[in-house]
Formats: sequence, structure tokens, C-alpha cells
Amino acid sequence: MTKLSLTLTLCCLALPPMVVAQDAPAPTAEAPALPDMAEIEQAWARNDFVTVRNGLKALAEETGDALAQYRYGRVLIEGRGGPVDPAGAVDWLDKAVAQNHAEAATLLARIYLSDVPNGPARDAAKAAELLTKAATRGDAAAQYLLGLLYRAGEGVEQDGQAAFNWLLAAAEQRHTEAQKALAQGFLSGPQEVRNVAEGERWMRAAASEGDPEAQLRLAMLLDDPESGVTNRVEALDWFRRAAELGHPLAQRMLGTRYLQGDGVAADPQEAFRWLTSAAEAGDAGAMTNLGFAFASGTGTAQDYAQAARWYNRASELGLGRAMVALGQLVENGAGVEADFEAALALYLRALDTDDARLARLEMARLAIADKLDGHIAPQRAVPWVLAAAKAGREGAEDWLQARADGGDGRAQSALGRFLLDAAPDRAEEGLTLIRAAAEGGDGLAQFALAEVLTRGDHGDGPAYVEAHKWYNVAATLGHPEAAERREVLGNLMTPEQLAAAQEAARDWFEADALRTPVLGGN
Repeated sequence: MTKLSLTLTLCCLALPPMVVAQDAPAPTAEAPALPDMAEIEQAWARNDFVTVRNGLKALAEETGDALAQYRYGRVLIEGRGGPVDPAGAVDWLDKAVAQNHAEAATLLARIYLSDVPNGPARDAAKAAELLTKAATRGDAAAQYLLGLLYRAGEGVEQDGQAAFNWLLAAAEQRHTEAQKALAQGFLSGPQEVRNVAEGERWMRAAASEGDPEAQLRLAMLLDDPESGVTNRVEALDWFRRAAELGHPLAQRMLGTRYLQGDGVAADPQEAFRWLTSAAEAGDAGAMTNLGFAFASGTGTAQDYAQAARWYNRASELGLGRAMVALGQLVENGAGVEADFEAALALYLRALDTDDARLARLEMARLAIADKLDGHIAPQRAVPWVLAAAKAGREGAEDWLQARADGGDGRAQSALGRFLLDAAPDRAEEGLTLIRAAAEGGDGLAQFALAEVLTRGDHGDGPAYVEAHKWYNVAATLGHPEAAERREVLGNLMTPEQLAAAQEAARDWFEADALRTPVLGGN
């Protein structure tokens, strides 16, 4: 009984007996008229979601209409016009699904796939069941999601053909996410399904629907000189379309093209327009490109202070190359106060990013110039200097040689490996250094020595027993590939050889246990 009906009953009971005589019935209140769906849609259009929520609740409760139930479940899960109510949403969507409402099944499946706070536990199998109902009735979103589940083997048995079929069905209904997924499969999937022409066709279809991500991907495909469908003039148009729709990466790409005059006449005004837009949207790459423009005076007057400002913003977002560039300005006092400690901290942070290669070269430069003394242990600098030696940096090999001559096992290992790879005429010298480092306990040297001995390219032919010994030692000390190589090599050896190799490894560990630790060593 509602509060309203209870009140009316009490009033009637309080009336004098004559009032309720049969020839004078008590007045009754009329129930408020239900809103119609058109009124609710008008409220939605003006963002009056309180009216939407109340109206849909009334329709869902009073009429049992599947569309009202679906839409009410939607506003509950989205938190429109009131709090988010996952339990209520599931309940109403279940009612709509029971009436074969395809969109309700798709939305309910999304909930079961999404780990909604205070919602049902994630259940991919339940989601797949719901999506199958909706997909077979032609719901494109359900077909797309079901295709993804079949591709991943989540909630259903993995089935590449079924995944393709459902994605194709959705794509043919102009579902842009399905078109992009289909295109990406053709462009970067397994070799047997790779088809650049089909990939371009479906990416172009999604791009033509106005999807900025598809426009960007199509632009990058057309911009790639090795794609097989290169058209840099058209690529520029697609970059612009995506940029004008607000895609930050497209804005950065477009701005950089204009900054460098890459495939288009250089235009500083356009360059800074798009780079600034991308940077203000939070794109760290655009910030770094602006920093480069100001630092180098490209398209604008050189301004180290502005360069440092943009590099700093990109660094705060974790972009390694911006950290390195800012570190160089800070180290040299360009546009900011010189501070070696702060510069060093930036280079060290960059070592943990995708741009670690740039940071290693800077750290190697400082090590070679003896600027890390008192800041970083020389042993730690060895891999950085090795990277610099491989890049042809002057002084890097000399630094390693000096450290190796001083008995630094890591330097011996690094220089030995470098000589074997880069200086065939000094291979014997490299092998001697690697042996010394391996005996000293350097795992990289032990593994490298085992590789050389296995191949037999050290001049004496394969030496399986000694190679197995060093794989064994390196594996025990934690080298990630040594155990697998040891097993492969063991399959080629006789029982007698294996026994000799294992004894040799035990002898090494026994001797190593008696060695006096070297302070500051490995």
C-alpha cells in the first residue's frame, strides 16, 4: 500500500457514517498520468536527467515495456539523474532481456565484462551468452564484442574464424570499432591473414565514418613508405581531419610535419598552432617537440627558457627523451640555473623509460669525462659505456680498456663481448677478457663464453664440456637464457661428457666460495 492510498483510507474511515452511505460514494484521487516516451526523449535532449530517470522508472514499473526497462537500466548504470545503481540496473536489464530486447542484452553483457564497482562479479561466459542472443538478432555492438571474446578465447572457446565472422558482420553494419579491429587484424595479424589492401579498405571505412582514431591510423598507414599503399599527400589530409576532431597525436603529427617541412611546405604558424593544441591537451610528445623548436630556434627565435618549460612539462608526464633534453639544459645552465645534481637525477630517471638508450649515452658521456666520480660507482657505468662504444662514441672503448686493465670484471666482460662483436681481428683478445671475467663471476661473460665454446668459433672447434660448465654456472647465478641453452647442449653430449661438465661446474663453485671478496667489485 502506498503512502497516498493509506492516507486516503484513513480519511474515509474518519468520515461520519452518513457520508459513506451507498448513495454517496467517497471521492477518489486520480492516479497521475504516465509520461510518454516522447516527453522523456525531449527531457534527455535538454539534459534534464532527473525527469528522464523518474519518467523511465514510472514507465518500467507500470507498463513493463521492454524499451522503458532497458533505458531505465541504462540511466541507473550510468548514474544519470541520481546515484549509480548497478544492482538496480542489472535487475531491470534482466527484465528487458527476458523480453528479447537485444540492446539490453548487450548492455548487460558489458556490465558482466567490466568489473563495475558494487556490481556483479565479472563473468565472461555469462556475457558471451547474452551477446550471442543479441548478435544473432543483428545487434552490431553485440557482434563486435562477441568477436573480441572469440578472438581472445574469453567466456568461449577461442575461435579465430568465429571472431572474424562476427567482426565482419558488425563492420558491414558500419560499426566503426569493428571496422578498426578488422582492419588491424588484416594489417598486423598472423602472416596467413595479413592483407594490406583489405586492412586499408576497412580502416578507410571507419575513417570515413568520422572516427578520429581510424583517421589517424589511416594517415599513418598512408604515410609509411614501406606500407605498400603509401600516399603522403593523402596522409596529410587524414592527419588534418583527425587533428580537427581534436585527436592530440594527430595534432602533434600534423604540427611536426609543418615544423620540419616534411612532405609539406614549412609553416611555423601552422606548426605551433597544432603542436600547442596537442600539448595543451596533455600530449607529452608535442610538448617535447615544442621544447626542441625553442631550443634549436626552429620556426621561432631561440629561447632556452621556453624550451626548458616545455621539456619540464613533458618530463613530469614521464617522457624519457624530454628528461634527457631538460637534463642537458640544466647541466649547461641554458635557460635555467645550472645544477649538475638535478641534471644527473633527470638522466637517471630517464633510464627507467622507453628512451633509456638516450639516457645511457648521456651517462656514458659523463663517465668517460670522469664526471660521475663520487656520484655513481664505476661498475654501474660499464653497461652505459658499452652502449656508447657500440654507438661509436669517442673515448668509450678507451674507458672500458682502462677499467679492464685495472681488473674490473664487468669492464673485462663488456670489452671482451664488444671486441668479439665489433672487432674480429681482436677476437682472441676479447676471448681472453671474457675468460677472465667469467672466472671472476660475471654472468654475462660466462654466458658469452659458453656461446663461443658451443659454436667453436674460437679456433679450437666446439668444446661442449666447458661450454656446458659455463651455461650451468651462469644459470645457477641467474642468467635468464642459460638454463635453456644448457638443456639443448646437454642433449648433444654423452653421459661421460655431462658428468665431466657437472664436476667442472662444482669445482668452480667450490673455488669461488674460497675467493676473498673484492670491495667495490662485482
